[in-house]
Formats: sequence, C-alpha cells, structure tokens
Amino acid sequence: MILQFKCERLHYILNTHYIVTVYNDKLTIGNNSHPKYEYKFTLENILHWYVDNLKLQAFGIEYNKIIKFFKANNKDLEQLRSLCRNLICFDNIVELYKQIDINDPSKLQDQISLQLCSMKVLSQQQLLKEVPIIRQLNHHGIISYRECFQYKNQYYIVTEFVGGITLQKFIIQNPKLSHLQCRAIILQLLKVVKYLHEHYVIHATIDICHIIYKSDFIKIIDFSEAIHSNIIDDKDIKNCGRILFHLYTAKEYNEKDQELNYKCLQNAQTPKLAQELIFIMMSDKNISISMILEHPYFSFSLDSEERKKRFQKFQRVQRSTSEMDENDAISQSIPELQTNKSKSLRQLM
Repeated sequence: MILQFKCERLHYILNTHYIVTVYNDKLTIGNNSHPKYEYKFTLENILHWYVDNLKLQAFGIEYNKIIKFFKANNKDLEQLRSLCRNLICFDNIVELYKQIDINDPSKLQDQISLQLCSMKVLSQQQLLKEVPIIRQLNHHGIISYRECFQYKNQYYIVTEFVGGITLQKFIIQNPKLSHLQCRAIILQLLKVVKYLHEHYVIHATIDICHIIYKSDFIKIIDFSEAIHSNIIDDKDIKNCGRILFHLYTAKEYNEKDQELNYKCLQNAQTPKLAQELIFIMMSDKNISISMILEHPYFSFSLDSEERKKRFQKFQRVQRSTSEMDENDAISQSIPELQTNKSKSLRQLM
C-alpha cells in the first residue's frame, strides 16, 4: 500500500462511504477487510476524472460496462493522479490544460501549476509500446512524460516542454560547426545512449530530426521505434556515427561510397581522430559505447592556431543559436481541445 484515503459514492437517498487503497499496480475500493472494487493500473484501462473549477472532484472506474464515480478530497485525488500517471490512461482532464499558441497547438500550459508542456497525438498501439519504456527512464537527455489521456477516441501524451530546435535545423542554419561544438554534442548523445543500453533499451532510430538542441544541450524526443532487449546490437552506435559525420560535414553519410565519405570529411577539415572514430562506429560490430567514450578523440587538444580559428566559428554559431525561435521545435497536427461537461457530478454518480 502506498496511499489510502476516504471516498464516497453519491446516491439519491443515502451516500456510501468507502476506503480507497492504492498499490503499485492497482487500487481497491471498499472497507479495510473486504474491498468491493479492484481496478488494475494498465494502459488499456481508463481512469476517469470529474473536474470542476480546475480541481479534481471525483474519480471514476469502469465496472460492469458502466463508469462509477467516487467523490474525494482534492488533495487525495491529486496524489492518486500523481502516483498512477503513465501507469493508466486518464480521461476528462482536458480542461486542466490550455492551448496557448495558435500556431503550435501542441504547446500547452498546466492550468494549475502554470508550467509549460507539450502534447503529441498517437495511436493506442503506439501508446502501449512507448509509454512503458519512457516511464522507467530518468535522464536529462531524454524527454519525460507527464501523463497520457484519451480524448474523443484519440490518445495523447503530455510531455515536458523542451523548446529549442531540432538538431537537423540547427545544422542547416549552421553548416560549419566548430570541433568543440561537434564533440560536445556527440559526447552528450553517447552518454544518453549508454544510459539507454544500461537499461536494456535500444532506440533504433536516433536521428538529427529526433534530437532537440537548446543552449548547448540536447534531448532525444522521439521513442516511437524503441524496444526493450537484453541483446544490444550496433544499430544505435551506427546512427550516432552518422550523426557525428553530419555534424562535421553537414551532409548525410553514404553507405555505398566510402571514398565520397572520406572526401567530405577532408573538405570539412575534420580532425583525423574524429574521422577515425566515425569509421570505427560505422564498421566495428563489436564496439560498445563505453569503448567509444575511451577513444582519444574525446581527450585530444588542437594546436593553438587551429583552436583559435575553430573557436571563432564556435562564437558565430553561439550568436546565431541565441537568435533562434524556441517555438519551432515540434510541429504536429493536433486538434483544439474543448470541454463539454453537460452533467453534474451527482448525475454521473
């Protein structure tokens, strides 16, 4: 048991009082000796809420094909919401969020905390696959999920608000990144991938369009193809190699023409150790993230003249990124969220 509180089920003649007991994987409703209802925390189930004046007033569970609502103290209900978010899908919480940008309907504001957050729409199948992976992860380089909910037969995930722009757009706007910038970005990315692999997660599709860049920090925002696996293959490492190549050359790695890849690296004045590391990542199937992080590329220093030249480029990049629009990060086709509360709580119960 991790939470217990009182609730009541409203009736037209006499209300019934119960005890709600919350566990890691379920809640029960009844008395201490004999629960009358049991509801599992699974993403296939829906936990319904009744909201009034931006406050949770009651929760509802599906029982014998009908929704039964139970009234409780708002603070207890907020605790319940916090404990089971991402374990179960919610319903009727739309009015707790406000869409604040006409041009970007995915940008939301929490009506209570006033925190900014983002929203993305996905299928139930995607939700069932993606949420269990993300909810076990806790890393500053990985987007975090607040909760998921159902609205008009569609499923949504509310995420932290990241801001910034995609790494893809950053490279387009700054095609000649400094060595320091390239190394800082790939180092962060490899550390995130190392964390994923330590938790037996393969991202599988790491790409510059799936990474947000903001003020020298990166965050992976898309896990639609990620999987759990006890066997870690080289897919993520190769994708990181492609990204490092792209950072230095502003071009895509060519799988079929190594000579062209080499010429691109040469034309971009890519340091030799960087070139060596890229080809290792793209060809060595036995290399691990830990071994890559030990490569001399991450510790060598440029000579003073080269350092000065690259630092000047770095400063120009910094100035350009400071002028970028932070609202340009994620764009989705998301419908307007509207509430349509036509029944009172007593009518629902």
